[in-house]
Amino acid sequence: MTDCRADGTVAPVPAIRLRLVVTALTSAVVGPVLLLYAWLLVWYSPEITNPGGCPNESPSRGPGNGTLVWVLACAAGVAGALCLGIALARTNKYRGWWPWLLAGVVILAAGSPAVAGLPAAAWCPPLP
Repeated sequence: MTDCRADGTVAPVPAIRLRLVVTALTSAVVGPVLLLYAWLLVWYSPEITNPGGCPNESPSRGPGNGTLVWVLACAAGVAGALCLGIALARTNKYRGWWPWLLAGVVILAAGSPAVAGLPAAAWCPPLP
């Protein structure tokens, strides 16, 4: 954000307050989402990552996708948290803070189907 002076020079507009407000509001929304990611990953970790945890698993049913879903949700949560952490660290910089903020939100939104699939990935079919 710049402001053109009467003599033709460009002076930067102090936008630190705007950056702080945008970052604080985004953090207030994304913070609980990251906590939900972490809680679901910890909750479903034993059921998904335990090989042979389901007594009905057999080679004829095909491989389970539980570990893949868990890894995708974990990767999205970690990447989103890193992007938001970098955005918070760069808030006082004039450039380069908003792409990280936007990337963190997009990554968390893209990972939401994997998080929503955690309960289904941990489900064990009943005995026939």
